[in-house]
Formats: sequence, structure tokens, C-alpha cells
Amino acid sequence: MHHGTSVDQVHAALRESILRGAYEPGSRLILSRLAAEHGVSFIPVREALQRLEAERMVRIEPNRGATVTEISIADMTDIYETRLVLEEHAIRQAVAHITPEALSDAEAALADMRAGFDRGDEPAAYQAHERFHFRLYEVAESPWTDHILHLLWSSAERYVRLSAGVRPDPDAFVAEHEEILDAVVKGDADLAAARLAENLRTTERLLAATYANADPEAY
Repeated sequence: MHHGTSVDQVHAALRESILRGAYEPGSRLILSRLAAEHGVSFIPVREALQRLEAERMVRIEPNRGATVTEISIADMTDIYETRLVLEEHAIRQAVAHITPEALSDAEAALADMRAGFDRGDEPAAYQAHERFHFRLYEVAESPWTDHILHLLWSSAERYVRLSAGVRPDPDAFVAEHEEILDAVVKGDADLAAARLAENLRTTERLLAATYANADPEAY
């Protein structure tokens, strides 16, 4: 197996395990155990863990090794408040520079998101959800905005995935995104930004309530 490919595969597998809660917040990630589980040497595992540290999913400390990053309402709020600033900017840029191709791709992603929810395939629905947003944002042609938003989305996804039922109404979730897209199609940057902000605020409130109700003493 090519070294780069093995790093990618281990990174993807570890990331998914953290997102679904198989490795709980605060748990140690033992290099030798992970290497054995994935059938690789220490090197791909070490590089995969370094990638996860850059995504703030793992913390690596001298003499302690790697641990899964803890979660908190304060951290989640910080993620969403930062996303709000950057994504409002990105959606305004999308309205200013939108292309027919980007609109078509965003519409297709929205259809895939609805189809995923309809058949009960949430991972596919959320993949389409991410594709929808980033297809709009990338027309701004700002590599740094794109890079930082991907990091923030990775961290936000962890909170969403670990809080089962945080989105009790998938139809409403899809409808919110249809409203964002409609505003972009109309060329209304203020409306697109407002609809996007409402969507992010709703998710932030649901997450805060979910985590506070689950274990208020932990946060």
C-alpha cells in the first residue's frame, strides 16, 4: 500500500470513529493498538493523528501521546460564532460571483440531501449538505476562507454527530437551505446572509440545549 494512501485511509477511519463517538472525548489513542487495528506501521498512524490534531479532534502531548479532544458548550459556541462571521462573508461573495454551473451543482446537492434524509441515510444527507454550502462558497475564490471553513465544519460535525436527534425535522432543515439558495438565485445578498445566519443560529441553539440537557454538570 502506498504510504500516502495508507495515511489517508487511517485518517478517514479514525476521524469517522471520533465523529460517531467510538472513541469518546478524553480517551487515549494508543499508537501500537491503532497500527495493529489498521494493519499499518506506526508512521501512517502518527501522520494521521497529526492531521487530526490540526483539525482539533485530537490533542498530542509530550510523554502522554494522543487523546481525543474534549467537547464543551463553550467550544461549540465558539465554532458557530466563528462560522457565522466567515460564512456570512462567503455567502455574500457567492451572490456577487455566482455562476450557472455553481447554482446547478448546489441544486443537485440539495436534492441529494433531501433524498438522503428520505431514505434514512444521514451520513449521505450531511455529505450533500456540506457539498451544497461549499459549492456556493468556492465561487468566492478565497482559498484561506475555504481552508478555515473546512476545519470549522469538521469540528462542528463532531457536535452534530454526537448529539442524536439534534435535527428532529429534516424537512425543516432542507427547507432552510432552499431559502438560502432562493436568495442567492434572486441575487439578494442581505437575504441570503440572513437565512444562513438563521440556519446556523438554530443549529447552535439546538446543540446547546442538547448538551446542557444531557449532562449540565459536564459543561
